[in-house]
Amino acid sequence: MKHPWANILLLAFIAAELISGFFGLVSGSPDRAIYIVSHRIAGYGLLIVLIWKVAIVLFALRTRRPHAGTRTASLILLALLFVTLGLGFGWSIVGQYYYRAPIGLNWSGVSWHIYIGALLLPIVIWHALKYTGKFPMPWTFWVERRSFLRFASLSVAGLAFWQVGELGTRVVGLSGKDRRFTGSYESHRIDGQFPEVIWLSDTPPRIDVSSWALAVRGMVEHELDFSYSDLSADFEMSATIDCTGGWYSEQVWRGVPLARILDEVGVSASARTVVFTSQTGYYRRFSLQEARDFLLATHVADELLPVGHGFPLRLVAPSKRGFEWVKWVSSIEIDARPKWLQPPLPLQ
Repeated sequence: MKHPWANILLLAFIAAELISGFFGLVSGSPDRAIYIVSHRIAGYGLLIVLIWKVAIVLFALRTRRPHAGTRTASLILLALLFVTLGLGFGWSIVGQYYYRAPIGLNWSGVSWHIYIGALLLPIVIWHALKYTGKFPMPWTFWVERRSFLRFASLSVAGLAFWQVGELGTRVVGLSGKDRRFTGSYESHRIDGQFPEVIWLSDTPPRIDVSSWALAVRGMVEHELDFSYSDLSADFEMSATIDCTGGWYSEQVWRGVPLARILDEVGVSASARTVVFTSQTGYYRRFSLQEARDFLLATHVADELLPVGHGFPLRLVAPSKRGFEWVKWVSSIEIDARPKWLQPPLPLQ
């Protein structure tokens, strides 16, 4: 065979899974649902390639008698890849499930899918490159009719299998039919009882509102400190928080529109972004244009925010994933730095 097609296609679909999965993870807007759709199609395409790869590995085991260590490593890697795909397919078709590891991690199925996949990624890439020979292929390879037809055929097959899976989920009535475009499942609605979660190592702080203040600094005409009593909670907004752990919840939030705060301090014409920083040091940066639609919430479901949900003040950022909804907001900084000047996923 002129080219090791199984490895080439394996790399191509893994790349598609990585790119679409990452953007699907950080995107909470329905306008960007194409990322998750692409991730699902690529997942079915990858499954087809893996079945092909299993046949190749089994043939090699029967004919070449490779070293025991190589044989074992290949089989374990393939098994883990199928487990990773199975976790994703199970979550999107059967419904939500959780698994507590012996070390105490109680993650959802989609979280295990993400983390195991991320750990396997460099190993799979190394393996594929090792047995692909000359890679990357010359540009002429990628414009060959045969190359295009192979990629296109598997992509169409992935699309077809995805649609069959979606139809089967609806016909059988499995829980997967009720998931949001992000793959998340509903957890409570308009009652304030949604899960209290934190990102990585953040710890809920205990804040005394009598001494607490919201500091607004940076490229503004007036740097101001707002006490808790200054933040009149007179504006309501219905918004859906969608957690990367696999759940979402629509709630009614009450607080102060960020646009009102920005107008009061007077934003410089050359300012570009706004940074919300938590009492814990956690922060996220947004463009000024999108941030004007945000809310600084003091209440949820007509009740004061619990500590676990960000008391005394949390950011409500519609069409953003849950990790962007900064809790325990203590300061707002307006500056001229670009929006991308931050880790795409928080590091704390």
